[in-house]
Amino acid sequence: MTTVCLVSLLALLTTATSAQTANTTFSKRGSVLTDLSGGFCRSYQFGVNIANDVLYMVDLDGGLVPDDGNSSHNYMLQLDLGESFSMNDGANYKMSLVDAQIPVLKDQALWSSRDNSSLFLYGGRRASNISLDERVWRYGVQEGRWEVQETSAVPVRYDGGVNINVPELQSAYWLGGYQDSSTITAITDSRRVYATSMVEFNTTTGEIAEIDAPVTPVQDGALVYIPVGEQGLLVFLGGETPSMVNGTNATMAVNSWDYVQVYDIASGSWYNQSTTGSVASRTQFCATVQHDPSSASYQIYVLGGADYHSQDVITDVDYLSIPSFKWYNAAGLSEGRMTLSCQAYGRQIFGVGGRLAWADDSDAGCYTMPAFIYDAQSEVVRSGFDPGLMTYSLSSATAADIKASPYPSSWASPALKELFVSQTNITSATASPSPTSSSRDGSQSHAGAIAGGVVGGVIGLALLLALGYLFLRRRRRAVPQTEESLPVATGSWEKAELPTSGHTVSEVSGEAAASELESEQLMTRYELASDNEPVHELDAQGTGRR
Repeated sequence: MTTVCLVSLLALLTTATSAQTANTTFSKRGSVLTDLSGGFCRSYQFGVNIANDVLYMVDLDGGLVPDDGNSSHNYMLQLDLGESFSMNDGANYKMSLVDAQIPVLKDQALWSSRDNSSLFLYGGRRASNISLDERVWRYGVQEGRWEVQETSAVPVRYDGGVNINVPELQSAYWLGGYQDSSTITAITDSRRVYATSMVEFNTTTGEIAEIDAPVTPVQDGALVYIPVGEQGLLVFLGGETPSMVNGTNATMAVNSWDYVQVYDIASGSWYNQSTTGSVASRTQFCATVQHDPSSASYQIYVLGGADYHSQDVITDVDYLSIPSFKWYNAAGLSEGRMTLSCQAYGRQIFGVGGRLAWADDSDAGCYTMPAFIYDAQSEVVRSGFDPGLMTYSLSSATAADIKASPYPSSWASPALKELFVSQTNITSATASPSPTSSSRDGSQSHAGAIAGGVVGGVIGLALLLALGYLFLRRRRRAVPQTEESLPVATGSWEKAELPTSGHTVSEVSGEAAASELESEQLMTRYELASDNEPVHELDAQGTGRR
């Protein structure tokens, strides 16, 4: 009897201990994390943005974090770029939960306002079987709070597109992609409806508009901004074109890398510009821009990706120099990465998220931390971040090649050529301003005032002298006489206007209203209709997104 009681007691203790251990493990795995000290596996595709010297990353699924395991946890990560740190130390990746009311999505764009006070979530696809909220969500950086952003129209949620944030224009752009059952509830079958225009979002007013885009329909690729011309240029490269705009099982044609599409924001014009040099064709890569002041050139860096046909992930890093529109090869990544995002801080390019293999499960591989750094100047992957590495310059060989051939042998249009030739002159004038050029606006505007003042003074003096003479004559005359009428000037004096042509202005004056896009732009713009038809996400045999 005693033996039976002891056995029962031991069994009870064992059960209680096991239950306590299980509860402790569950509690740990379901806990909300504040950083990645406990490790990381992978996540794709992050929405990323740098604002106020902080790298923000959204769309981290808690189910992919070893210390969490709860897929309903939707995290935002932050890296403080104000000081040096190790890229592989999880304690540097600060985490906070995104409000539960915000839909859990992947492949979103993360845009910032002009003053970096707000971040905006746009686009993307649902990560689980939930009802979709198509609204744009705003994050107040100072308040640390999420709220709905009022917009001029109901946004159309796309996946598989590319986007770029242009804070100085108070604008952000989304090009291409599609709607499907993962982006909108109105589609219940396997259809994909591809976008046929580019979306423009005003980060100040919330206005959403559509712009004609002959490059659509298209998926993937990259869209970057280059500050050339009146309002800058958008450059689209890569991507795949579907065989149909609306339907199922569309075949995809890989776009040639021998051309890039250039969009002049001010004129609303698209140009199909040819390129030279060698570059590896790829899909699901990321791209960002570096500027070399000495050669007045911009470099579009393309990192990683995968061959669309073989699905092999590549380590290649290449850059397209503009305005020569020539490709150059750089030293590659230490490890292949696809479906990643890019943000540049000085010459350091952050590669964020992605996959090590073309797979939608554990075969996609794990890596140490969400971000790595590629140094565009030294062409190496850095283990740590250095806030002092801000200045970028080309290698001497590339700089010499650009100096020998600064422009392409043929331009898509004389108008495109003029944009870059004018920009080169402006850049030169800005880099080494002469007293004449730096004061030209002031000289032109004050010349009329000075001339008017001189002439007015002469006339005023003449009037005073004439009146004095007449007064003296009246006092001396015994018999009053009729005064002679003084001549009245019939000409009008006007303030001199600045010339409308023939002058290169290197800086925008403080009175210029350059922050808002002009309402009379030549681009064709449409307000988004509230009943736009939806579209679909690519399956594992398409772009291979999770």
